[in-house]
Amino acid sequence: MVRMAQKIENAGGDDLSDTEMKDEDNEEQDAEEENEDAESSNDEISQSDEDDEFHKENERRSSELLQLVEKDPFQYDAHVELIKILREMGELERLRNAREKMSELFPLTPELWLDWLRDEIPIATTDDERRKIEQLFERAVKDYLSVDVWLEYVQYSIGGIGSKDGVTKIREVFERALTAGGLHTTLGSNLWEAYREFENAVLAGLMPQPGQVPTPQQQEDFKLQNQRVNALFKRQLSVPLFDMEETYAEMKEWLQEEEIDTYTNQAYKKALSKLQKIKPYEDGLQAASPPRLEEYQSYIKYELSEGDPARIQCIYERAIQENCLNSDLWLDYAKFLDTKLKVQSVVMSVYERSVRNCPWCAQLWRNYMLAQERFNEPLHKVKETIDKALSAGFSQGSDYLVVWSTFCDYLRRRIKWDEDHEDQLEKLRGNLEGAVQHLSYYPDADPNCTLRQFWATIEAKYCKNMERARELWNGIMTEGHGNEAVMWLEFYRMERAYGDNKHCRKVLQRAMNSVSDWPETIVDAWIEFERVEGTLEQYDLAVSRCEAQMERINERREKAAEKEAEIQSQKKQARSDKKSHKKEHNKQNTAQNRHQNKHQQRGHHHQQQQQSQQQQNEPLEQQRQPPKYKRQPPGVQQKQQDTESQQEMEVESQESGRKRKLEDADSEGTSSDFKTPAPPGFKGPPPGYKGQNKESTGPPPGYKGPKKDSVGPPPGYKGKGTDTTEVPPAKVAKIDEEEHGQGDSSHYNYEVTAFVSNLDYSVGEDRIGEIFSKCGEIVDIRLVKTFNGKSKGYAYVEFKDELCVQNALKLDRTNVEGRPMYVSKCEDKNKQKTKFMYSTGLEKRKLFVKGLPYTCSKEALETIFGEYGKLKDVRIVTYKSGAPKGLAYIEYEDEQNASTAIVKTDGLMIGEHTISVAISNPPGRKMPLSQRDETSFVPSLGSGKKETEIRGKARTQLSLLPRSLQKPPGGGAPKKGSANQKAASNVQTHTANGQSESKSDTSKMSNQDFRNMLLKK
Repeated sequence: MVRMAQKIENAGGDDLSDTEMKDEDNEEQDAEEENEDAESSNDEISQSDEDDEFHKENERRSSELLQLVEKDPFQYDAHVELIKILREMGELERLRNAREKMSELFPLTPELWLDWLRDEIPIATTDDERRKIEQLFERAVKDYLSVDVWLEYVQYSIGGIGSKDGVTKIREVFERALTAGGLHTTLGSNLWEAYREFENAVLAGLMPQPGQVPTPQQQEDFKLQNQRVNALFKRQLSVPLFDMEETYAEMKEWLQEEEIDTYTNQAYKKALSKLQKIKPYEDGLQAASPPRLEEYQSYIKYELSEGDPARIQCIYERAIQENCLNSDLWLDYAKFLDTKLKVQSVVMSVYERSVRNCPWCAQLWRNYMLAQERFNEPLHKVKETIDKALSAGFSQGSDYLVVWSTFCDYLRRRIKWDEDHEDQLEKLRGNLEGAVQHLSYYPDADPNCTLRQFWATIEAKYCKNMERARELWNGIMTEGHGNEAVMWLEFYRMERAYGDNKHCRKVLQRAMNSVSDWPETIVDAWIEFERVEGTLEQYDLAVSRCEAQMERINERREKAAEKEAEIQSQKKQARSDKKSHKKEHNKQNTAQNRHQNKHQQRGHHHQQQQQSQQQQNEPLEQQRQPPKYKRQPPGVQQKQQDTESQQEMEVESQESGRKRKLEDADSEGTSSDFKTPAPPGFKGPPPGYKGQNKESTGPPPGYKGPKKDSVGPPPGYKGKGTDTTEVPPAKVAKIDEEEHGQGDSSHYNYEVTAFVSNLDYSVGEDRIGEIFSKCGEIVDIRLVKTFNGKSKGYAYVEFKDELCVQNALKLDRTNVEGRPMYVSKCEDKNKQKTKFMYSTGLEKRKLFVKGLPYTCSKEALETIFGEYGKLKDVRIVTYKSGAPKGLAYIEYEDEQNASTAIVKTDGLMIGEHTISVAISNPPGRKMPLSQRDETSFVPSLGSGKKETEIRGKARTQLSLLPRSLQKPPGGGAPKKGSANQKAASNVQTHTANGQSESKSDTSKMSNQDFRNMLLKK
């Protein structure tokens, strides 16, 4: 019993332990589930945080892109990135707006359209929303040819099969898709197969249920649908497409026991033959990588030769899809449509797409407007087109001229001149005026003024308004075309056609006096005009004037040709002289190098023989003993080395049979001049060295002459001991200046010659002749020029007598081309010093005025100072450029008037400037600044504070003597016998008063002393 009770207790204990274990397992599972829930919640929180960060980053980037496209709407990449980010964010409304803005500016790619459509289709539930989707599809298929977009369109249309006329609408979409892409050799079969699948599905729906007897109407509908499918097979087999053999096999299978008719077989074989011909072009496209322009061009060329308009249009569309920014391809495509197809809807659609893809091409805009006129588009549409073209932002002004000319031609053709046309004419004039004003902002837009010529012709021919036409032509001539014969001939032709003989003669006379490029054409036109229209007197007058003018022109041409020939000959001579000089130097250096190399080889061989002979003659003991060196001073040792090297040179020269006399005085031992010591280790000059001439410093040892690109000898160099008259190349520029009248002036007749300076560089001899022609008869005008024929700004004018020179002096400081022209009497500077033309002393009748406004004129000064007495002269001081300095001289005829004017005008306000007036008393040129009157010194522009106490004395008083040669300060005595002391004894010492004294010492310096001085020992 006890044992039983124990078993029961044990069993109960076991049951209890099992229950406890189960409870513990449940608790562990609950804990694990709680941990998993906590981890999942933590993951969700972290994922939420990441999403928030991602959203914030997208929001920031989208804001930046939105600002960028608003600032510059033509940033294509920014639009694409903005659409991508908004699509990831799920911002539908903002995404729609971004896509609409981009679609207004650019044609969208098929990929962008598919993304847009696939985002809109799932949320379109109502009929209005479905109609909007259909409108999007219509816009998508117009941008580029895309089989994928058409497949998406027909798939979407099938979804509306249950609507009214749903099947009919689907078939219409399929037919349009086949028209656009059914001829696509590689992808067109997808459209055909989709169409057949749809028709097969319709056919399956017409079949009666099993066991049901079809009605006659059902039989008729089934037969008709069967014919549709059969017709689709036949149409597809007549088009050269890839995988045609599979389509042919499918048709056989579909017909079952029936045979394919003969016509279908013939069309299939013809299409298969065509496919074999175009297959190389298709293979070339598949092998190449986009944009494959060359492959497409060769394909287009083949299709043009075949002459099938539908296939030509298809291959152009395929090429445009990958080369949409190629304006030449668009032009070729549009030209084909204009000349061959001539279908308004197709042509206008292509032009609209072309200008959206290539808005920078003015020729496309021009052809677009011509096409609109050709298809009788209303005026407001053409006006919209030109407005878009002008806002396209062409890179050249000539593109704007093309657009404006096309539009003005269109407006002119719209005018019916035999009816009431005032409104249309005013519209044409207004646009012409606006076009001329717009083109004036672009210098290269209309260089030949073609638009104004067209306007003048309209006024003369149609409006009979010759006065307005002449105004337009006069405006053209005054804007830089007055010297062009072609423009004058156009003007003359207009007068000849619509004007009268009087104005024709005036135009020809003006042209004869103005033309400089081709005057012979004006001569021929004038003489021909007088021969046909004029009298004998008028003819003779025209001939005489033309001959006289041509004589003057020919003289100018001869002078210009002579100058040009002279310049070219001088340049040629300079090049030849330089070339010969280099060639001569190269020959000399080559010969010298060969000679030196030969002697070096001989000397080296002789030295080896001599050393071997001495070693044989010496006793064996002496040969074994090392040489004994005696320590000597560096100077003595160097002298011995020099003497030994000279002796070696003499021995070598004697052995070779070519003994040379050393021209150095030290080699003869008769000269006491200072000799520069040789550097340590130098053993004398190489064999063949001739030494140095006393009169000239020769090249150092090893010098090989000038390089090829080196500059020639300096001016005045005559060579070694020769008296040659050859002019070195560096002298050519100076000779050139002398021949142009700059160098030798001994041939001038100074009494009758005026010197003219400060001329503008554009002023030529003809202009100078016009200015001084009123002074008297001019004998010669010599404008000083540079070597390349450009003016230097001064000239010599020679008159017939001295009275003419006096008249010319009155033109001094006359404003010519914006600069004051200085005129003075020509004087020989070698005989007498040029005098200043104005007085430099005290003048009680002349006032000096400063502080004037720069805008103050001579007339204003005459008005202000003329109140106090009669004026003799008023002179405003200017820079050489003609800009005023704010200074003036007022000269009265009476001293009392001058005194009164000082009291009344000193401190007077002119505008915002207070002027100072004083008696004219210029300071002396050598007067110190501290002693000058406050009003006497006025620094010139750019002069700075350059005045010192003594005029002409430099501010810098630095000694240019090297420190090693200067005497030591007085505080310390130099070392006895130092090199510095001896060297300083031969230099000049500056005294306190700026003069120099020369001190010399009779003692000479040795080489060692000089070496110590250089090494600062």
